[in-house]
Amino acid sequence: MKRIISILIIVGLLAIVVIQLAQNKKEAENRVYQYDKEAPVKVFGEVIKDKNETQNKTFSGLFESMNEVKVSADIQGKITQIFVKEGQKVSKGQALLKMDDQMLQLQLNVLETKLDGLKKDEARYLTLSNEDAVPAITLEKTQNAIATIEAEKKTILEQINKSTVRAPFNGVVSMKFCEVGGFASPAVPLFELINQTELKFVINVPEEDLHLFTENQPYSVTTGISANSISASLSQVSSKGGMGNSFKVEFALDNSNGIKPKMNGELKFVTNQNLTDALTISSKAIIGSESNPEVYVVSNGKAVRTPISILSRNGDYLSVKGEIKKGDTIVIGGFINLFDNANVIVNQ
Repeated sequence: MKRIISILIIVGLLAIVVIQLAQNKKEAENRVYQYDKEAPVKVFGEVIKDKNETQNKTFSGLFESMNEVKVSADIQGKITQIFVKEGQKVSKGQALLKMDDQMLQLQLNVLETKLDGLKKDEARYLTLSNEDAVPAITLEKTQNAIATIEAEKKTILEQINKSTVRAPFNGVVSMKFCEVGGFASPAVPLFELINQTELKFVINVPEEDLHLFTENQPYSVTTGISANSISASLSQVSSKGGMGNSFKVEFALDNSNGIKPKMNGELKFVTNQNLTDALTISSKAIIGSESNPEVYVVSNGKAVRTPISILSRNGDYLSVKGEIKKGDTIVIGGFINLFDNANVIVNQ
């Protein structure tokens, strides 16, 4: 009898455990979030409006000197004198520094002494040669020696001239890299010289906007130091792209407003583009990559993934073509739970 009671107790306990486990499983399943694909996703939308026929374009850039060089010596030597300082205006050909030329001067003196002696010998041999008192070969050797010495003298004079470093053009000494007692050589820059009268304005342009820049189009540049705009002309478009697949575009201008190199500026102009089928949308609507852009178009309460082509960019807005039209609603926010053909509720 006791054995039967023990078995019944064990069976009862097992039944209680099984029932409790089943209840726990049911409660856990109820707590787990079950994603409903049919539930509408709340998104932010924008209605596509007018076509993009004109655009106000703005590009930021830097002013740079048209002539900016690091000046170095043509020969090596010890620096004995420096004639300029940073910020000083200089003229083309003006002496910037002087190197020690004492040894060159001594060599020049030796050559001049030899040359004087050879010329006296030449005059004497010339007289004697006319009287057949000396062989003609002696006169010829003397004349050859004179030619050699004169060539050496020209070389020394050129080295003495190069011991003085001069400004290659009119400009301003923006930086000085040397001191008296230092050593100058062709590989070591001594000064940085810039021309502030002729400047260029440099901007980086994305490839989709390169077609906007033509030589005959007028451009104007504004700065923070002057309310007046500065007329500029297109001078160069880089033939090779840089970082971010952008291209360097340069404009030439005259510096009559006291602009200094490395100052910031903005280039603004209005473009009249032949974008008959183009539409303007917010860049926030773009999904995918720049090479394969897409947008979500809301149709019959569903978000439909639609491919487009980007024609140009203007700040936060894009000119695009594709399977979209004026009046369509596109999604510009709320992409987290969004997928193709998802039900959506649009907040505008």
